[in-house]
Amino acid sequence: MSLATLHTDARRVAQRLRRIPPSVAAWLCSVDPTLALSMQDWLTSPAWADTPPEAFTAADVVPCFALVKISVSKPAVFWAALVAIPSFPILLALRWI
Repeated sequence: MSLATLHTDARRVAQRLRRIPPSVAAWLCSVDPTLALSMQDWLTSPAWADTPPEAFTAADVVPCFALVKISVSKPAVFWAALVAIPSFPILLALRWI
């Protein structure tokens, strides 16, 4: 296995890992995953404007845009919230038992 092959495999893995937060946000908000991925691409591009495109400001996709923006700007908060929200009822149940 050459160094170029390792580099290519690592790049593929990194690209797949970058797709996970928008895919999770799209699943949570019932939005098309390609739209969520385009939101992430727009947010990570160096020349993004202050106002988002019209497709990102529609009433049904705004929560997904907010989640994708959090996942881009503060990934630790995004993952901590995804872990904390489902675990809260479990912790409450353990407290009452």
